[in-house]
Amino acid sequence: MFDTPRGKAALFMILAALFLSIVPVFVKLIPADSGIPTTQKLFMRGVIATIVLAIVLRARGISFRPGSPVLLGARSLFGIAGMLTYFIAVEGMPLAEAVTINKLSPFFVLILSWLFLSEKLKKIQVFAVFLGFAGVAVILRPGSIPLTLPAGLAVLSALFAGSAYTTLRALRKTDRPLLVVFWFSIAITLFFLPSVILGGVMPDLESLVFLVCIGISGTAGQLLMTKAYRCAPGGEVAIYGYLSVLFSMSWQILIFDSVPDATVFIGAGLILLGGWINYRSRG
Repeated sequence: MFDTPRGKAALFMILAALFLSIVPVFVKLIPADSGIPTTQKLFMRGVIATIVLAIVLRARGISFRPGSPVLLGARSLFGIAGMLTYFIAVEGMPLAEAVTINKLSPFFVLILSWLFLSEKLKKIQVFAVFLGFAGVAVILRPGSIPLTLPAGLAVLSALFAGSAYTTLRALRKTDRPLLVVFWFSIAITLFFLPSVILGGVMPDLESLVFLVCIGISGTAGQLLMTKAYRCAPGGEVAIYGYLSVLFSMSWQILIFDSVPDATVFIGAGLILLGGWINYRSRG
């Protein structure tokens, strides 16, 4: 199965979903009393990715010069906002809920691409978007429980991520995927460096290991995702990214000994169904 380009793309995307689902696990494993701010976790994520990607680009002989600095800047700003809100959401709510809500980002891509890139939106895709937002409504249960700040930030993280992915659609014409991730990593590092200098803390050994693991797993996930999109069209492999929802539910049960509520399973099912319908609609 994995000896064809499509099979390799599927394998790379599944592994990418696995590594990216581990990132929020390490974020939550850092003790709250460690004093390590969210900005320091994001800084470490950026530093490790920058070093690894610089080595990869150098080895492949790819120029570090960006093709479209303006679009790269917009992608970086949206990406930084998305990661910051996502990390804060992960710290303040159950893992499976935060990751599942964040998976609204592809639906925001559909809406934003329709609004700003004049891409056509099929009726079946409108239905898929409806299912995605219905799934989040089931998880958050507005009206029956108070909406918390982390829950709102989880939705915002999906919106910012969707905005970043929308700019990527335009960047396909000017910059290679690895170069986009490299400059995004530099932007993260530089953006959070002042905060780390002024308010960072020296982590203990355990927290330092978790910080490094955030960077390694996030970078591995980005590289594997890039390889997946090089092996097959995005529409054929994006569906496998939704496996991160299932992985996150497993981590919540196995590592944090917490079984998600039935509403989380129902909401996740609706979001996964919406993602599958959107995937099939591209055929």
